[in-house]
Amino acid sequence: MTKCTPWMLLLLLLAPACDGGADADDGGADADTDADVDTDVDADTDEEFEFDIQRVFDDVAWLAHDDRTGRLPGTPGNEAAVEYVRELFEDLGLTPAGDGGTFMQAFQFDLWEVEGTPAVSLEGTPLTPGSGFSVIQYSGAGSVEAEIVFAGHGMTVPPFDPAAHPNCPLPAAGYDDFADVDVTGRIALVIRRGPANLEAIHDHCPANAACAATPCLWNFGYKARNAALNGAVGVIVVNNYQQSGAVPAGVTLTGDYYVEDLPVVFAERSAVEAVVPDLHSWSQAIDADLQPHSQATGATAAIEVEAGVETVTADNVLGVLPGTDPELADEVIVVGAHLDHLGQDPVTNEIYNGADDNASGTAVVMELARAFVLGGHQTARTLVFAAWNAEELGLIGSCHHVQHPAFPMSQTVAAYSIDMVGAGQGIGLGVYGATLPANAWLAQVMSGYAGELGLGFTVVPTTPLDASDHVCFFYAGVPAVLLSTLGNHDYYHTPGDTIDTILMEDLEAAVWLSWAGIYPIAMGFEDLYLGSKTHIPAPAYDPAAEDPRRLRERHR
Repeated sequence: MTKCTPWMLLLLLLAPACDGGADADDGGADADTDADVDTDVDADTDEEFEFDIQRVFDDVAWLAHDDRTGRLPGTPGNEAAVEYVRELFEDLGLTPAGDGGTFMQAFQFDLWEVEGTPAVSLEGTPLTPGSGFSVIQYSGAGSVEAEIVFAGHGMTVPPFDPAAHPNCPLPAAGYDDFADVDVTGRIALVIRRGPANLEAIHDHCPANAACAATPCLWNFGYKARNAALNGAVGVIVVNNYQQSGAVPAGVTLTGDYYVEDLPVVFAERSAVEAVVPDLHSWSQAIDADLQPHSQATGATAAIEVEAGVETVTADNVLGVLPGTDPELADEVIVVGAHLDHLGQDPVTNEIYNGADDNASGTAVVMELARAFVLGGHQTARTLVFAAWNAEELGLIGSCHHVQHPAFPMSQTVAAYSIDMVGAGQGIGLGVYGATLPANAWLAQVMSGYAGELGLGFTVVPTTPLDASDHVCFFYAGVPAVLLSTLGNHDYYHTPGDTIDTILMEDLEAAVWLSWAGIYPIAMGFEDLYLGSKTHIPAPAYDPAAEDPRRLRERHR
């Protein structure tokens, strides 16, 4: 077999050997589901491999089936999903990278469960579970009836030196929603996010002792704990006015903010406005001057929640394709997706199947593993394929791996989280975090190689970093991005996220663009798309200054 040059490696759609293979004009303008993706030019193999988008769809369907009951960690459905991925990794002959020579990396965490039927009433009018209110995950237990006190966004920003926090838009004198009201023995009513919906407040302003890990000011858990520190016996959260007033699904305080005797619920905003008619005007006042406008309301609420936590064990699944280049084999690329989802509603028993979030990403990782192994690719760098667990509960599995890695973080040159790639517009991927200097090259490689292949899909470097399993890696010093399909994900964290909503076009875009981003780095010719850049950059952030557990949108 003739050894190919790097430019010949660009021809993804070719015969298994460069001798007698197709030229650049013979294949690849269309990324159809049956295209031959064998690009092995260094391995002595006649194997060919074809991406099979129907197989990816079928994997999504299996993972998102009702029999998996939403894949909540600690349940048989989650364990079945773990075994499904493990079997593939074993069948492919990947090297186990878990505990004791297995594919499984176990970790323990406190799993929260509702016991009994929760109830909320406002001025004696009961709210309907699900549409009228939901219990926020990791709420404490309690049965309380008390006056509602409006406590703004539930934030306390202590006085600070502007030189130390130059990007904080709040006054240097600080901001405290609890300064001029007494919530002792009362129920705190707080609005989601922060004043004027300014992301910089969450990202750049300091917080008080209620904060478990910065940044935290918009986290539901922070708001709840801050209310408890100020004497509240219960918390009601409503959406801010930049969003609809509906009750979102799957929001969580996370275990870091669990307060055993503090019930915390999310209420439909219009129901709260019925007993607190000035809520909108108070919120507008905060947005206008970035000052607290907390008030006693005179209205009463009753909250009843029975809940508790139990320590359970869950598993990540880790398989390795070792690198073969003498100079690059010690460098590692992590390709991961979380396989867990939200389980079943504790009141209605509706199943959150999580087809888009994130059976789709798991299925794409499985197909990429097949492509690298069955295509006979002898990669220059080492690839770690990962199915993370307990992402929905706060990035628990991936952060555990970062703290107990199969390979040192210092050897890890890139990490990808493939998350929510089954719905959208079928046009391409958003590369979240790729606007940061440390990550920009990952989108450049993907875009450049996709262009060479004539895929016709769009690659969009996107802000913010957002939060999925890549975040733990980024704050440990690794360039890391989230790959998610462009367009609306309309059924995010609802029981409607089923296989019926998955689009083949989005799975196709996700498979091909993920390949286009990962393959050049795995094979060691990424510099072809980086201009004069001849090295992989170090992260722009100091990982010692940041906590890795930056939580995604549902946590704030």
